[in-house]
Amino acid sequence: MMKQINTFGFSILEVILVVFILSMVAGFGFVYFQTSQVRADVNTQAADIVAYLRLSQSNAISGSSEHNAVHLQSNGFVLFTGSSFNPIDATNFSVELPSTLSIANISLNGSGDNVIFNSPDGTTSTYGSFDLTSAQINKTITININEIGTIDY
Repeated sequence: MMKQINTFGFSILEVILVVFILSMVAGFGFVYFQTSQVRADVNTQAADIVAYLRLSQSNAISGSSEHNAVHLQSNGFVLFTGSSFNPIDATNFSVELPSTLSIANISLNGSGDNVIFNSPDGTTSTYGSFDLTSAQINKTITININEIGTIDY
């Protein structure tokens, strides 16, 4: 009499292989998700910086006496009033960037780090560009400001 061998079920090798493949897929998915989240953060921060620049320009056009200029720093920026930045002015409005982002390569006319919009037309003599950089994913967004005050990225 021959003994019958049960051929149903999975071997331990098949189970280990499936677990390995699933863990690899999950690992790659997690890395991709993290990278896409940081990329979205960079895009959101660039849009926020442009919105604050446009707010300052709008304040200058409307003749508002508040926040017609933006001072750029590596870790953020400050909205201020007037033609020169005073770091201890109580009316300054500071915005800090997340620790993974920085402002770099500030190249403004006059070699400064202030974008000052003129009243009543919203033009600027401190036109130029600067970069918003994420070292974490090696992504850079360049923000440009031209003489007539057009801001794009």
